[in-house]
This record gives sequence, structure tokens and C-alpha cells, in this order.
Amino acid sequence: MFLTLRRAGGVLCLAAVLLAAWGPQGVLASDFAAFSKECGLRFGWGRSAHADENITLYSFLPRWGLFLTDENNPYLGKLRFSFLVEGQISVADCTHGGWELGVTPLFKVSYPVLDRVLAFAEGGAGIIWENIDTVAIAHTFNFSPQVGAGFDIHLAGGFALTVAYRWRHVSNAGIYDDNQNFNVHFGHLGLTYFY
Repeated sequence: MFLTLRRAGGVLCLAAVLLAAWGPQGVLASDFAAFSKECGLRFGWGRSAHADENITLYSFLPRWGLFLTDENNPYLGKLRFSFLVEGQISVADCTHGGWELGVTPLFKVSYPVLDRVLAFAEGGAGIIWENIDTVAIAHTFNFSPQVGAGFDIHLAGGFALTVAYRWRHVSNAGIYDDNQNFNVHFGHLGLTYFY
């Protein structure tokens, strides 16, 4: 049954992306160059295959960002740089379950690739508190460097559907003797508002 639900979820996500990209006309990507801020909410599904245990994470990621460059920069053209702060609340599905709570500053580079689509790459490093009872994670307090890429597909007004991939590494950076790494591959789906 779980596999059937995953397939149905994948089909619904694909349909949402196609509808957003080729559905009713929204704001063109070139028009988004005038905005100076963004905020949004993403939902993430992540999986880590550890030697001793597989862990699935379901994440809630509120975020706020500020564009560092504007559309009138003669050297960068349509390329935009942003600084964002992203919160993270995750629930872990593993033998004993658990949760994560964290915050990550991110830098984002975006560029319009189609009339209604902005491609982006983003990365940063934050801190995370983990309460997951597993041998895959050595300590409660860890650091979380991460990098990813995706698309903001513009809908109506300042709203965009966001589809992204994220790779995240978690470890305590050697501040304790026991320092196992915990790597997760995430898929993100969310809504971003540019203003």
C-alpha cells in the first residue's frame, strides 16, 4: 500500500508541475526581476540509507530571503543572488522514530530559463538538534551543510510553485570523539511568494 501511495503522490506532483508551467498565464519570470524579497514554505521528503538503519524524514521548511542584487546590475544581467534563512522541523520514520529542529542560512543563485521558470542553486550550513534514537546519528547537536537545485515555476501574482532537490550532510564537525556522518537526499515541493 505504501508503494501505491508513493506512486500516486509522484503522479500528483508531476501533474501540478505541468499545470503550473503550461496552465493559465501568470507573471513572467522576467517580471520577477523587480522583486526584492521572497518567503515560502516547502515540504521535504528525505531518505538516508545507513549501514545499520534506513531513516525517512518528513520536513516542514519555512523560509525568508532577501535579494542581494537587482535587475539593473550591468555585470550580472538576469543572474540574481539572494540570502535566505530557512527553518526546519522534521519527523523521522525509523525503528524508534524521533524529530529534528534546525535553522540554516543559505545563499541562492537564480536565473530565468523560460518565460515562467526560474532555475536556482542554493547552499549553506546550519545547526540542527536531533532527537532520533538511532546508531546513524552520534549526538543531539550537529552541523548541517547542504546544497541543492530546483525551479520556481510562476503561478498568478507573486506566487511560484517550487520543486527542488537537496543533499544534506549532518555531523558534529569533530567537536566530539564520536562523529558519524548522516547524509540525506531530499525532494522538496512548496510555494514561494516574491514581493
